[in-house]
Amino acid sequence: MISKTFWHGKSVLVTGGSSGIGRELGRAAAAAGARVGLLARRADALAAVVAEVRHAGGHAETAVCDVTDPAAIVEAVRHLETHLGPTDVAIACAGLHRVTWPLDATRSRAVIDANVNGTTNLFAAVLPGMLDRGRGHLCGVASLAAVVGLRKNAAYSASKAAVQMLLESLRIDCRPVGITVTSAFPGYVDTPMITARERAAGIGIPVHEAAERILLAIERGRAEVWFPRWTAFQARLLRLLPPAMRDAIVCRLPPMEEA
Repeated sequence: MISKTFWHGKSVLVTGGSSGIGRELGRAAAAAGARVGLLARRADALAAVVAEVRHAGGHAETAVCDVTDPAAIVEAVRHLETHLGPTDVAIACAGLHRVTWPLDATRSRAVIDANVNGTTNLFAAVLPGMLDRGRGHLCGVASLAAVVGLRKNAAYSASKAAVQMLLESLRIDCRPVGITVTSAFPGYVDTPMITARERAAGIGIPVHEAAERILLAIERGRAEVWFPRWTAFQARLLRLLPPAMRDAIVCRLPPMEEA
């Protein structure tokens, strides 16, 4: 269980807050007493989440923006901080998955822009204030796909590996100045990003469990959180194998599909 003592009164910003893990992060943080700012492109979906949070007695505000637009993110953060106060926790959860085989430059660029630049843009917008205050927490959602290259997902795996390294480097830079950085590595989670066939096969942990694990990792100041545990263990073990053996195993796995 996440601690209401820790989250009460904190200003928490979440990108990708209109669906999936981002939506559940916002709902769970608000239920624990945080003042939540949700950022996404879909105004109607954001409004539905906020209505749900407020109906339950929580505090939430929204900003409609595209995370790939750095100026829009800066303006969104400024707007939300006017209503919520200075950002205590920023969670970069917005993401895009596209099958990119045969390799397609346009689709690949869209995936990398959303996943890598979207994360960078949020952190660049909130970091100046955190540095002035000498405190804050950044969290980014990478993926187990960052650890092992997956079939037909070159751009997605590459983007999540970039997010992983971005977070790792930021953690080194931020520790001396009082800012904590957490990297989340989810595997399959039951969100709109997985297909009906994958869901029917029982692949993926419930989205509320994924959100709780991320919030607990932030609360405890952990550098990394990996889940589901068995899938995470398999991915990390694969990384230790010789490339030829690893490739032979990965080739037998069903490729990630577009929902």
